[in-house]
Amino acid sequence: MRVGFIGLGNMGQPMAANILDAGYPLTVHDTRRQTGRELEGAGAAWAEGPKAVAVRSEVVFTSLPGTEAVEQVVLGDNGVFAGLAAGTTYVDTSTIAPSAARRISALGAERGLRVLDAPVSGGIFGARDATLTLFVGGDAADLELVRTVLETIGGKIVHAGPAGAGNVIKLINNLMMYVNFIGACEGVAMSARAGIDLQLLLDAVTASMGQSRIFERTLSLFLNNAQMGATTDLAVKDMCLGVELGSELGVPLDVSTPVRDLIVRFRDGGDRGQDEFTDMIPDLLRRSGVDV
Repeated sequence: MRVGFIGLGNMGQPMAANILDAGYPLTVHDTRRQTGRELEGAGAAWAEGPKAVAVRSEVVFTSLPGTEAVEQVVLGDNGVFAGLAAGTTYVDTSTIAPSAARRISALGAERGLRVLDAPVSGGIFGARDATLTLFVGGDAADLELVRTVLETIGGKIVHAGPAGAGNVIKLINNLMMYVNFIGACEGVAMSARAGIDLQLLLDAVTASMGQSRIFERTLSLFLNNAQMGATTDLAVKDMCLGVELGSELGVPLDVSTPVRDLIVRFRDGGDRGQDEFTDMIPDLLRRSGVDV
């Protein structure tokens, strides 16, 4: 199966590399030409635009920052849908509005294309190690046609339901994650102010009911002077989409809405829009009077 991959950022690059390592013929594209050099060296082909990728592929993946970028890359005159042949498949691993995923799927169906929204969870470590979780929206039969390719990038593939359902679960997942993360930040700051060693806190809470994967991952990285490779801008985007979805569904988000506002405030609190969202840990420590 000939595979195309568009969007070679922190997530897309390792996902594309894993597809290539699995032996699939791969064509790649990104707006930044240099990002394709390493994959080319490993055997991938470079294409000059999304349409050119699609013409050479039986299944095309995208990994892009958000809804607007996906719509431009897929639906534009030089887009993926302009190049894919009827009966081929488009898989979007980006996190976008579920309504946009449904619209893209409907437009693809009009062209005789199979369309899946398959946002991923697991971060750059999961992308690198091919252990991502994929939340897949779309027809179950279409999923089965490309399952073997999906298995090269993810350890767990969840068929969420019809078009857009993958993004619904992804937004719920991220909304819960960021709520947990803010609670973890406050717990870390309280521990530091109380004189509790943060490694001790990590060991104690990891074995207790306050444990969460985001707490364990982010505090471990902080203690090792490392980062996740996830920007605050993307955190804001995901939380805004999640709160909008809650509003559409008529669910009162008494906790998630202020968490969104806290992350927006952090992003807007200076020239740090591209900072890691995990930088909220040292930021809160400093504001709590702790010498980071």
